[in-house]
Amino acid sequence: MSRRVTMMQMRSQPVGAWTRTLGRGSRLPATRYLSGLDAPLDWRRALSLHRRLLAGELGVIGEVSRNESDTKPTLAVLLLGMLVAGLGAWLWVVIDTRGAEIAGPALNVLLLGTVASLGAWALWLGLTWHALRSIFQVEVGWRDLMRPMSLVGGFAVWQFFMLAGPASFAVGLIATIAGVLLAVLAVRAAAPLADDRAAIISVGVGFGVYALVLSLAADLLGIGSGLFVHAIG
Repeated sequence: MSRRVTMMQMRSQPVGAWTRTLGRGSRLPATRYLSGLDAPLDWRRALSLHRRLLAGELGVIGEVSRNESDTKPTLAVLLLGMLVAGLGAWLWVVIDTRGAEIAGPALNVLLLGTVASLGAWALWLGLTWHALRSIFQVEVGWRDLMRPMSLVGGFAVWQFFMLAGPASFAVGLIATIAGVLLAVLAVRAAAPLADDRAAIISVGVGFGVYALVLSLAADLLGIGSGLFVHAIG
């Protein structure tokens, strides 16, 4: 009888009552960690954030770090940036080969290259977050870091102009360097306690692995997007 009463009490608890322990005894509703993903994607918000970033409004980086509802919009910005970068790299290959290769690069550059870029970016994010916490003892929520990092990842959209023939590598390199610098700003926005040294080293660790993975994928597997399309053997 007591077991049945206990089960009924558990069922009667509202979803918001479930909590997750963080640190020493502090408890926060689990719904806080689900709200950003449960919310429907606001495409207008995503496009607005992307436009503001590309217009040089750097304050938007800190804004998304503080706004949990921007989780999906910033991920959409990242995906758009990677897809457009892949499209530019694919068009460069098509133009460079005078149309002799279309289907192969569409698979290895536009599709698989974009997937590889997203996977490598996830490693970049994870290693940056880990370096902040383990090396510099800076506490930062991974979603608080993911949102601004996703947003600045959308800067890769400028790699679309890699299709500009001889200037292709230069365009890709400039866009990549700018993306790394913006990632440092993203870390500073998400983790105010991190100084310049911590932000630069943490981003550098993550980007180093990001570049290594994509370079190896391009050279060994023939898969690449953006700047790394030039490393395809």
